[in-house]
Amino acid sequence: MHPLPEEVKKKIEELSNGAEVDLSVESDLAPDGQMGKQWLVIMKHRLYVVSSDHSGPAMLHDVAVKDLVEVKAEGLVGNGCLIANIKGDYVPLIRYSNAVSKEFGHAARRLTALSKGEDPPDPTEEDRTRRCPTCAFPLETGSDVCPNCVNRARAVRRLLGYVEPYMGATILAASLILAAQAMQCAPPYLTKVLIDDVFGKAEPFKGDIPAALRGDLLHMLGLIVLALIGANLVSMVFGIFQARITARIGSRIIHDIRMQLYSVLERLRVAFFDKRQTGAVISRVSQDTNSLQEFLAFGVQFIISNTLIIVLVLIIMFQQNWKLAALTIIPAPFASFAAMMVFTRLRWMFRRMWHRWSKVHSVMSDSLQGLRVVKAFAQEDREVDRFGRRSRDLYMAHMQAERVWATLLPILWFVLTSGQFIVWYAGGIGVINADVTTGTLIMFLGYIAMLYHPLQMVTRMWDWIGRCLASSERVFEIIDSEREEPDPERQVRLPDIEGHVKFNKVTFGYDRNNPVLHDIELDVKAGEMIGFVGHSGAGKSTMINLLTRFYIAQEGSIEIDGVDIRNINLEDLRTQIGIVPQEPYLFSGTIADNVAYAKPDAAPEEIIRAAKAANAHDFIVNFPDGYETQVGERGHSVSAGERQRIAIARAILRDPKILILDEATSAVDTVTEKQIQEALMRLVKHRTTFAIAHRLSTLRHADRLLVLEKGRRAELGTHDELIKKKGGTYATLVEMQTELSRMVGVSG
Repeated sequence: MHPLPEEVKKKIEELSNGAEVDLSVESDLAPDGQMGKQWLVIMKHRLYVVSSDHSGPAMLHDVAVKDLVEVKAEGLVGNGCLIANIKGDYVPLIRYSNAVSKEFGHAARRLTALSKGEDPPDPTEEDRTRRCPTCAFPLETGSDVCPNCVNRARAVRRLLGYVEPYMGATILAASLILAAQAMQCAPPYLTKVLIDDVFGKAEPFKGDIPAALRGDLLHMLGLIVLALIGANLVSMVFGIFQARITARIGSRIIHDIRMQLYSVLERLRVAFFDKRQTGAVISRVSQDTNSLQEFLAFGVQFIISNTLIIVLVLIIMFQQNWKLAALTIIPAPFASFAAMMVFTRLRWMFRRMWHRWSKVHSVMSDSLQGLRVVKAFAQEDREVDRFGRRSRDLYMAHMQAERVWATLLPILWFVLTSGQFIVWYAGGIGVINADVTTGTLIMFLGYIAMLYHPLQMVTRMWDWIGRCLASSERVFEIIDSEREEPDPERQVRLPDIEGHVKFNKVTFGYDRNNPVLHDIELDVKAGEMIGFVGHSGAGKSTMINLLTRFYIAQEGSIEIDGVDIRNINLEDLRTQIGIVPQEPYLFSGTIADNVAYAKPDAAPEEIIRAAKAANAHDFIVNFPDGYETQVGERGHSVSAGERQRIAIARAILRDPKILILDEATSAVDTVTEKQIQEALMRLVKHRTTFAIAHRLSTLRHADRLLVLEKGRRAELGTHDELIKKKGGTYATLVEMQTELSRMVGVSG
């Protein structure tokens, strides 16, 4: 996977007598855990671990492949370690950071296969850490966006693409901005006219002005003052309408982006959320879109209006006196270049600040969602400390960014505005020499004041753009992520599933390096009831997760009615599967709403019928509000057993072709369990059913039982067949559970 440096390559050739290298993987950690370089080199019969420092390559491990029993890539805190079982002794071979964990996971599987004399697996895309081709920065799964090398111009164009539906309003807003800025340019010029043509003509008379001239001057003074008032009023009115239109456009655009983002989130793979904390994802929907809204609703209008005022002012200044205009803008290129350098650094600092904001969100979300557990174990202080650490990290990042900003902004402002001192001096000489009128100098000073404020805003524009693009990178990263069903039109439509399910040598692991299921084979006829049995962690719930296509098997396939589940239209698949999860989730709302979630258009009679079938009707009608009872957030106002029966009613209402019961009776008492079992026995008729039960006795009526042990198929048969196998896995489990029941009965 990784090429060997020449000096390491020579070392390996010396030791192996020129044998061919099967695989080489580079670690980014030294043996002491610090940043450094190590190489894992796999040959057909030997493996080597080589370290390198200033003295050259050093051999750390030289192991015969035949001596290996097993090799595992173990995930540690912030890094990983390749651990080999060498004739019963566990030896840590090489440490590495999470950036190359996929490569070492593949190396572990390859070494294990070689040690057993099996054909080693070929590397796939999932076995390689995807990196940016420009800077080699690791890319997240399902995304090609590199935060370091994002094409900022393309990101801005993509943002502006959301403006297209509102182009008419945008053009109107731009026209109003242009008109408002043109009106703002009038006062300095009118001031020049006032000084040169009114005050200048009146000054020589020292107050003794002829009557005719006095009338003309007063008339001109009145017109100029009215023009000043009119220009400011028109500019204000245009500015108000423009700001209102721009705010509306910005808010609508952010609504569109937020809806697109949330729509994508609902359609991403479950594995996407396994690798991310909920708070970090929520931060992208809330804080990052708010940052975009600030930019699009206010930043864009500032950028456009300030750019226009700069252009208009410069045109007027060069038209009036090109020499003074040139002297005015001499410092601007230097200040702009310095600003670009500064904001490159600030952009990175603000990106770090937003990243730490997401960490704070994650802690809050995690702690508040698990508030009952926190209180049950009296861990409030611990959670406050955990939040405090994240908040301090955010505080430090925010403080550093603001300190840099507060220090450099005044310096940039002084450099930028230093042109006014040049104009004062050069213009003053011009007035003394009668080359420049006093009105022209005052006009220039007025335009300089108008010019420098927008120039300051343009330099700060990089801050706005930096924050916006940092937010847009995170938003577009999700929008561009691979969908759960990327191309639904090419999927096979199965509107009427019969329920014939087949597992073909299915191997799967949530972490590809540590499979949970191994080579599972199972053929389930339509209408058959299959029970999954095994110790905790044996892979029972994972079978359900694969069947519902929450995850995709890495090896092998699952077929429904002869069609690979990966090729079935996802809506057709899931609308015909009913599931009662181990931990039922109720949405905030009424009981009726939660039962009808599986069928939103269900009539009240259907909801009641489903509740009766799940033995939920009696306790529901005992509530003061009956089916209109509010269950509270996550269903906390009803008991665990009641939540489970509501979830069963929800599955019954769907009338699925395939029914999944994942510990469906684990939270009910014995009497209620018996009643639910009777209802379920009626329900499972003529539909394929997969059931997991904590109490093995509840699976007695299953057509067959699949017994899993450490992710492998241990036994398959009916209850009566398996119970007769003395010493078998199922018989042992039943015996243990029976013994436990006796102990509980005696102690009770």
